[in-house]
Amino acid sequence: MLRITSAVPPPTPDSPALSLSPTSSVFTKLARRYRRNHMFAIYQSVGWTLYGLFVTLQLICFSSDGVRDLPFCRPGSRSVQAVAAFIAEVLIISSVLTLEKRRDRNRQRRKDRFVVQLNNFNNMLLLVGATLLALASEYTRVFPHPSGRSVGYPMATGLGSLALFVTALFNTYGLGGVLSTKDGWNFYQPFMGGARFVLFQIVSWTCFGAGAALQVLYLLSLVVVELELFVGAMAVAGSLFVVAEIGMMMSLLVFRKAGQSPKRSSKSNDSSIASAEDTTTKVKTKKTDELPTTAMSPLHARFQSFHERMRDFADECLGVLVVGGLANIQFIPNALLFVFFAATTNLSPAGVAFYGIMATGMEFVVVVSRSIATHLYLKDSHNGLLKEVNRYHVKYVLPQIVTACLPAVATYRHYIYDMDAFVPVLLLTLFIYIYELTYRGNPQQTGCRERASWVTGRSFLVDTVKRYFSGTIIRMAPLDPEKQYVLSFHPHGIMPISVMWLQFTAQWRKLFPNFYAHILTASILHQIPLARDVLHFYGSREVTRTAFAHTLQQKESVLLVPGGQAEMLQQQSAKNEVRVYTHHKGFIRLAIEHGVPLVPVLSFKEGEMMDNVQAPMLQRWFVKKLAFPFPYFPYGRGMLPIPRKVDIPIVVGEPLEVPHIEKPTQDDIDKVHAKYFAVLQEMFDKYKDEVGCGDYKLVLI
Repeated sequence: MLRITSAVPPPTPDSPALSLSPTSSVFTKLARRYRRNHMFAIYQSVGWTLYGLFVTLQLICFSSDGVRDLPFCRPGSRSVQAVAAFIAEVLIISSVLTLEKRRDRNRQRRKDRFVVQLNNFNNMLLLVGATLLALASEYTRVFPHPSGRSVGYPMATGLGSLALFVTALFNTYGLGGVLSTKDGWNFYQPFMGGARFVLFQIVSWTCFGAGAALQVLYLLSLVVVELELFVGAMAVAGSLFVVAEIGMMMSLLVFRKAGQSPKRSSKSNDSSIASAEDTTTKVKTKKTDELPTTAMSPLHARFQSFHERMRDFADECLGVLVVGGLANIQFIPNALLFVFFAATTNLSPAGVAFYGIMATGMEFVVVVSRSIATHLYLKDSHNGLLKEVNRYHVKYVLPQIVTACLPAVATYRHYIYDMDAFVPVLLLTLFIYIYELTYRGNPQQTGCRERASWVTGRSFLVDTVKRYFSGTIIRMAPLDPEKQYVLSFHPHGIMPISVMWLQFTAQWRKLFPNFYAHILTASILHQIPLARDVLHFYGSREVTRTAFAHTLQQKESVLLVPGGQAEMLQQQSAKNEVRVYTHHKGFIRLAIEHGVPLVPVLSFKEGEMMDNVQAPMLQRWFVKKLAFPFPYFPYGRGMLPIPRKVDIPIVVGEPLEVPHIEKPTQDDIDKVHAKYFAVLQEMFDKYKDEVGCGDYKLVLI
């Protein structure tokens, strides 16, 4: 049987139309890769954009003498442009080298070695350029131009030097590691790769840190009169960076893959998976033929033990940093405000502090006004039950309009009085009003900003959080991913930390495959910049009747903490108590209205992770009147706002079927409410000894 595969005649030596030149073949392959490889496309786009911007500005500056006095044509600015062009070149070449490496894994070693050498040569050019800029910066500072034309030159060249140094080292470590080691390379691999690799890495990163700190101090000394550094500081910093770069290159030559180094013997969190259904089933292991192993010398054993302890220490430090940052993510924008005003103005430290505090206060007023408006509307409408209450009434909208005008008023005042901070205030105001676009579609209720890849995929942050926390998930019954459930988590704790990472663990995904419930969180969190963005991308919504009902109408499941802030005020560590607030019945009402089963989730040690300052009367007043607890200063590890590292046993109960009643009476709700908390008490009594909490007691408040 014949099959026609093409209507085009076979190519012949005389058919020039079919013969592609090597150059066109390369461009065709690059274009194909540009469409398929997103990272390659990003690197190429950023690189060529920077390079095109550099060429355009250079042509403008050389077009006539009249434009040479423009800000971007001055010597300092042109140095920054040259640095940007240099970095653009690195991005373009690096992306092509990565493409070449991925396509040619099976080619001869000589060509692979050439690619690595080309990357190292590229990074050495960056290093030379950075060193020259560092020396030029210090020279123009010590010997300024008599005309005063080079005032900004030391700062511009200093920043350019630091940018090139950082780019060179990270390009050597990241791309160089991929090119040199082929497989088995990870960007984050603490104390892995062999003893010699670890030693070179320690030397390299230590020198890099010292050089970066010295350059930052030098740059600060240019704007802070009281800070003076010794002559030659940039030369010393450049020397440290050279040592760091050489050490980084040497470390890649001695890197050993994970299969060649001793395996880590630490216990994985995933080994603690437990199921109440399988407690009587013993796991049988299949015998395998084992190769004879040689006895380990005492010196080797001690080194391996030290090696593992250092890796555990690195994981611990990274976990503290990431978990502490996520637990206090609401304060990160406030800290960035201080950095923003310090970097964009010539204000004194007191002036920077003043503007940072004022901007933080303005953000607080805006967030609180929106939170109070939501709270008042829910209170007046009985959580949305009274449809005649207009949520756009002047009572709820006017405070938000007034607070939204504050940035514009501040910008106008700075413009009228020609204040020094006019430009940063203007930029901040523009950012605030552009950021308002993220409120379109009510994402806190509809989930329109959810990113499916964030929910189902893996990320560095989530993996780090999972390594920091540990515990056991006990499943009493499977959950059908095709059905809906209302998962209610107890207790709240000072922060419901386990709720945020529970569904991303390997334990959960193995016990409840393809099941995900949208997390409902406090409304005020959906008003705080950055915190709300992370919550929205992970599919979280606010814990209001509107959002709750909308999620159930979408045939999705929800995960909420019914105790809320009232339960949070009852939490104290070291009491051996699980305190659960029982007076909230809204989640039971909604479950009955939609006929969705309730699934109790009980965390035995949630209250042990953090504590809060104790001011119960004042805190209860703020929760009742304004819907947020004040004062709120959570603390945990070392009296810092970092959660304690606690083994958390969590029991996921069986689905509790509820009647489907569109308009349930109070008696209907009370019956399900009593049955639900009776089931919760049974869960606690059944598993408290199994999870090591035999001396704990469940306190129903």
